[in-house]
Amino acid sequence: MTLTSTSASASPRLETARTFIAGFANLSADALVSTRTADCTHLFAPASLGALTTPKDNATFAAHLAGLRDVLAGFPVTAKEMIESDIQNTVTVWATSNALFRDELKDDGLPADEWAYRGEYIFLLTMDDTGRRIRRIVEFLDSKATDRLLLLMARARENRRKLLAANSASLHSS
Repeated sequence: MTLTSTSASASPRLETARTFIAGFANLSADALVSTRTADCTHLFAPASLGALTTPKDNATFAAHLAGLRDVLAGFPVTAKEMIESDIQNTVTVWATSNALFRDELKDDGLPADEWAYRGEYIFLLTMDDTGRRIRRIVEFLDSKATDRLLLLMARARENRRKLLAANSASLHSS
């Protein structure tokens, strides 16, 4: 087992993990799915999060990202620590994130600092034989922070619905 280093000669597993984590910055389905095998499964934990924990294949995960992009400009994830296991062909990533809500979806009912979201995660990435694609992802979410994130996302989605309705009404009245 090795702890990640900043050396230029990182293993394919670590490079794949870094590429995967970097893909969250702009929620790029292409970037994130390109790191996964065709049959990759993404599971969210803990089970106490309910419906969020339904396993996602690549298509379902891409659709999940599209839903996030409706309300988020980005979701940069920063690895605090990466641990690689040669024996298990895995990389474990301890990370933090920031949800960057679209400015037009933030309302005055919440102060700006209330729209700031930081979460903490553990990703368990199981690689294919080459180490260049992820076969299975288990993502442990910060359940307390995720509850808050879900409330913020619901508010942003409602603000988006109102904005789209107002835009539609103004187009029809012209």
